[in-house]
Amino acid sequence: MNNQKSKVSLQKGITSSLSLKEKFTRSAASLSRPLTLAVCAMLLSLCLILSYFGNVSITFLGTNVIKLSFTALPIAVAAMLYGPVPAGVIGALSDIIGFMLAPMGAYIPGFTISMLLVGFIYGAAFYNEKPGIPRVALTQLIVSIAINEMLGSLWFVLFYGFTPSTALSVRGIKELIMYPILTALIFGMIQVTERLPEVRRIRRE
Repeated sequence: MNNQKSKVSLQKGITSSLSLKEKFTRSAASLSRPLTLAVCAMLLSLCLILSYFGNVSITFLGTNVIKLSFTALPIAVAAMLYGPVPAGVIGALSDIIGFMLAPMGAYIPGFTISMLLVGFIYGAAFYNEKPGIPRVALTQLIVSIAINEMLGSLWFVLFYGFTPSTALSVRGIKELIMYPILTALIFGMIQVTERLPEVRRIRRE
């Protein structure tokens, strides 16, 4: 009986959506909890592992333009659990620390900004929600077009000297490959993560 009540209260907590401002303020406040910091540290470590071992780089005109990476997966999980601020911090730190551990060319601060924004977008879409396929697909479409394609192409134009048409074309190929893969993987990871007893305990806190 008590288990049923806790499940009902948890369901109500998830379905009563927060405003965007509340998501940012509540997620920022969660960073003061030791458990949040510990879980975020583990997710950041997973980001770094995926960044180092779980990516494929394709060189174009002497530059690693197309990088097929899965670092978005731990960021999406952090976004679902703790919201936009911790997810954004994990995204930004994964880019900075990843570059320090395995530098490839010059450091481009624009990509750190991009990863920060990816965490914000995932957090705004997934935090305190029950993301289904339509929400995940739309969120990933926004990330793919606005951040990875448009903003990513801007960094290549500004820092690598690519023409806008070349940057958009090359980045577009990457997004066409990665969009369906990441959409399916993020949805699957969210579904699996939501079923973990530890996650239910975190969401009740």
